[in-house]
Order: sequence, then C-alpha cells, then structure tokens
Amino acid sequence: MKLEFDERDRQSALGDLASPDAEVRRLAVERSVALPVDEAIGVLVDRLGDPSWRVRKAAVERLIAMPDPQAWVARLIAALGDGEDPGRRNAAVEALVHGGRRVVSDLVAAIGSHDAGVRKLLIDTLAGIADPGSEAVLVAALSDPDANVRAAAAEALGALGGAAAQRALRECAAQGDEDRLVRLAALRTLATLDAQVPARELCPLLDDAILRPAALDLLGRSDDAVAPVLLKWLGSESRVSRMAAVRSLLLRIARSDDAEAVLLVEAIREQAASLPAADDAIATLASPDLGARLVAMQFLGIVRDPRAVVPILRAVRDDALRDVGLSTLEEFGPLAEDELDAAWPELELAARCDACRLFARTRGAQSAERLLAALEDPAHELRAEAERAVGRRRLATALPALLRRLEAISGEDDPEADEEAAAVTEALCELAAPVKPGAETHPEAHAILDALTSRLGGAPEPVRLAIAHVLGRAGRPSDAGAMIRLLEDPSAPVRRAAVVALARLEGAAASEPLRLALADESASVRIAAASALGSSENDADIADLERLADDRDPRVRAVATRGIGRHLLRCTDRALRVRALARLDAALGDAGLVALAAVEALREIGGPAARGVSRILQRPEPELLKEAVVCLAAHGEAGDLAAIVPLVAHAEWAVRAQAVAALAERHVVSAVPAILRRIDVEQDLFVRAEMLRALERLEG
Repeated sequence: MKLEFDERDRQSALGDLASPDAEVRRLAVERSVALPVDEAIGVLVDRLGDPSWRVRKAAVERLIAMPDPQAWVARLIAALGDGEDPGRRNAAVEALVHGGRRVVSDLVAAIGSHDAGVRKLLIDTLAGIADPGSEAVLVAALSDPDANVRAAAAEALGALGGAAAQRALRECAAQGDEDRLVRLAALRTLATLDAQVPARELCPLLDDAILRPAALDLLGRSDDAVAPVLLKWLGSESRVSRMAAVRSLLLRIARSDDAEAVLLVEAIREQAASLPAADDAIATLASPDLGARLVAMQFLGIVRDPRAVVPILRAVRDDALRDVGLSTLEEFGPLAEDELDAAWPELELAARCDACRLFARTRGAQSAERLLAALEDPAHELRAEAERAVGRRRLATALPALLRRLEAISGEDDPEADEEAAAVTEALCELAAPVKPGAETHPEAHAILDALTSRLGGAPEPVRLAIAHVLGRAGRPSDAGAMIRLLEDPSAPVRRAAVVALARLEGAAASEPLRLALADESASVRIAAASALGSSENDADIADLERLADDRDPRVRAVATRGIGRHLLRCTDRALRVRALARLDAALGDAGLVALAAVEALREIGGPAARGVSRILQRPEPELLKEAVVCLAAHGEAGDLAAIVPLVAHAEWAVRAQAVAALAERHVVSAVPAILRRIDVEQDLFVRAEMLRALERLEG
C-alpha cells in the first residue's frame, strides 16, 4: 500500500523541507516517500546534508527502505565527492552500508574514481558491508597510487579476513619501500584477523621503531618458538614495545598447554624481576584505556611484584576492573595480605572497603584479624563491607561481634543503620547456611543456629528480625518451634520473615501455622503467606489462595491471584481447574494490580482462557493494557486482535508502541489505515519508528 500526494500535499511537504524547525523538516522527510520516486530520492539525498542529525538519520532510513537500490545508489556515490559537506558524505556512507550486498556491485564499479577521497570512502563503505565478494577489489586497492587509500584498504580487509586478504597483507607489511603507515595498517589488521604470521617475516620488522609494537603483537600469535624473542623485548628502551611484548606473552600463555604455560610464567617472573616491565604495568593501571589496564593487571598477577598490590587495589574502584583486580590480588595469596596489612594505616576508606572484599576470598590470619577489627570501625561503610566479608568467609568467630553490632544499632533510625542491619543479617545467613545448596548443615552452623535461637527471648527487634531471616535461609525442622514463636512476634516484619522461614519446612509442622498467618492483621504477612502457598505443590492450597483472593488489600489479592495461576500450570484436577480459572476471570474486573496479576497468569496458561483478557482493553491503566496486548498477541484470534487496533491512538506512548508491535507481529493488515492516520500526528520518536517498521512489515 503506497500513499500518494495531491499537488497541495506535495507543495506542503516541499515547503516544510525548508523550515528552520528541524522537527518539521524531519517529518517532511518521512512524508517525502509519497512523492514520485525520482523526486523523493532527490529530496532524501539532498537532506543527507541537513544540519540536524535527526533529519539526516530519517533520510538514510527512508532511502534504504526503498525496494530498488538502483534508483538511489548512483546519487549516493556521487554525494561521496561532496568535499564541502562532511556530514553529507558520512550520511551517504551510512546509507550505502545499510544498502548491504544489494549495492556492492555499484560500489566496486565506482572504485576507479579519479578522486582519491572518493576511493577511500568507497573502500570504507565496502568494509562496513563486509561482503566476501569485495575481497578481490580491496586486495587490488593495496596497490592504489594513494597511500591513504592503500591504508584504508589494509584496514578494510580486517572485515573480511579471507586467505587471499591475509596473504596480501603479509606481502604489504614486508615491502620495505611501502609507506610505513600502510605497513602499520597491514600489521594491525593481521592482528585483528588473529593471523599466524611466521616469525621470519616479523623479526626483521622489529628493527623499525614504528612497526615494532605491531610486529610484537603478531609474534604472540605465531606458531614458532618466539618466547625468547618476546622475553628479550621486555627489556626494550621503549615502553610501548615493552607493553607490546607483555601483551604477546600473555597471549602465548593463554594458548599454551598447562606445562608450557607454567614454564613461560616462570621465565617471565625471572626476567621481569630485573626489568622495568613491571613498573610499566603499575603505571598503566592509571591509564584511561580499560584494555591496557586489564593487560597490566594480568601481567602483574604473573609477576607478583609486591609493589603492585596497593595500586591494583586502588584500580578496582573502577567497576569494570573489580572482579579481575580482586581475582589478581587473590592469586598473590599471603603476599597481598602482608602488603595490605602494612599499608592499612595509609589506605583511604574506599580502598579499605575493597580490601575487605578481597579478604572475603582469602584465608590468612592477618586478613581475618583485619576483618574482625573492621567490625568495630567508626565508618559504617567499612563495617558493612567487613560484615559481609566475614559471612562469605564463614568466620564463625565473628558471631559475637555481629550480634553486638545488631544490638548497637537497634535504637537507630537512619538509612546507614538499615544498611548495616542488612549486612549483618546477610553475614549471619552465610554463617548458618549449608556449604552447598542441599548439603547437610555443618557442625559450626548447628552451633550458630542454636546460639541465635537461644537469644530470642528479650532480644531487640533488629536481632529478632535477623534471626528470622537466618531461619528462612538455613532453618532446620528442629527450629519450627522458634519459627512459630516468631510468627506471634509484635513486629510485622519479623512475622513476615517467620512465614518465609516456615515455608521452607515440609509437612504439618509448617502448614497449620501458615494458615494462621492468612488472618494476620498485617498485609505484608498475608502477602508472604500467599506467596508461600502459591509456590507449594499441594493442590489443596488453592482453597486458601481463593480465600486470600477475597482479601481487603489488593496487594494480597494480586499475590494470591498469581499463586492460583502457578497452581493452574500443573493442576490436573478438572473441578479445581474450572474453579481456579473462574477466579482468574473474575480478577480481570478487580483493581489494576490484581487484574495485572490475572493477565500475567493467563498469558502463561494460554488457551481459550487467555483470550478473555480482550474485555479489559477499555480500562485506563497503561501497564495493564500493555500486558493484555502481549497476552492477546500470543494467544488471541482474529477478533481479539481487531480489538487492539484502537490502542494505536492511545494517550500513553508505551501502549501505542506495544499495540503497533503486536499488530505487526500477528500481521493484522486491517490495522494499516489506523496506523497511517496516527503516524501523521505522532510526536514520539520511538513510537513513530515502531509504526514505520510495522508498516513495512504489513505492507510487504
């Protein structure tokens, strides 16, 4: 289906293209597809030079959406020669790249242009498309009269990587009379292709300071015995060359078998001890280059220079380096603990917190003492990290200090106290939990659980709450009595945690107390009980969930509704299924939160019941409508999908986008007129793009 303008529409669109308002010009570009093809292409190519990137982007999208590239590819190639407008040239390259294989033959035909700048842009475009059929022309371009074109061709071959490309690049790199920048581009592309270049071709290049780092990078990929050469270059006078040797040695280790890797690691340690490579790596930790810092950390993990411990610790402030940095320090073993223990007084608070994260992984006595001391530190951030660390490390000796901290913050009412209480609770859970899921509780954990349950009498609320959480993670059947006592606690959070703990137990010890929780005065406790019943495998619990589905609090009703849906996924009792489905259907007329839970459940269940959600498409809640549309897209029939069409004009952008996506997914062609009417007034860029994609699918 194609829109066509009358003369008034045409003049309006052309006039809008000259508007000072970029958004008006963008919308005019979108409308230009209704012009005659030749005129539309002229307009779109011209707008590639628009000062607004949004307009240029829209022009690119409309051009590449045209079914016949022959109509516009020649004009775009001509635009590459526009030396006065780099924005237009770049937009033309982008459009040609998006043209893909359809335009490769035209690009190859144009590669003989007399303009070196155009030839370079054509090569960049072929690289972006990366069609294997262009390998030959790119190899030929390595002989172009212009050095910049030859360098571009060398880089472009990295997107193809065939055998012919690698041979040509090796020949290019070996040519002593070739421009150095071209040879350097060839070497770097060979590294990108992970090419295995014989050492005899690379070693002569090591005498050239410009080419040496790239040649060293490639040596690490060679099958030849090049380790002695790389070790030698660790002592180079050039820092860049030393770090290139480091990268290649790390690559050799990664590609070696265990025995060879061990020998190479030992050789690096012996060699690097008297050379500045470790200093380079330490200095690189402060570099803005993430890749360089990762290489430096890996190298320092091999060398294990004590001077690197604190710099690595400070480098892990970057989240991208945290796991690698802490793992590297963990490999240092006792050496890292010694260095951090000695440097502790000078470490800033953030570094001490990271040291606690490291000490959670180590096992030395010094780190254990530091963690126990940090539990009493005045800085709450450090205490919290130490508390989490003693839990992960299972330092049972920390139990008295953890309980003291809980009691100390019992009367405090601030976010810091809440964070610390959570950290202590997490630590206690770790201390009491089995070493592995499903494993037997270990003796120390038994002692900890006994110590905790014995403190319930008269304990302040944070302590009781922490104990309830611990029982929820690691409680034993013998702790059922303590859980029931906690279920009668005056604090609603404690009772809620007790419900979670009881839900872990099986049999009568848990079922009756849980049913008592259904009538708890706190909605949060009833929610926990509904969640526990919904996760059970006992079909008899559906009756309790039905009672909760009539609760006065919509949050409780929502959780109970989800629970009924989960039971329905596996329930085989016909009478129970009929009753449960009726509950879900009734929930569709309930408050938004409850109706949403019913729609989500019906989407999982599928079948005829899921189609019933079409009756709520008149409701105002956007999140509910979105979920209903998803459900109908998955399970609806033609009549149900027709009910989605009016949502294309809904006031909420997210509903419009979801409706359009669903209609396109199910190929509801009858929705095209509604989408076309809406697209003329659509202001949201995301929704507009979704509509354009939908029209392409539906009209196709």
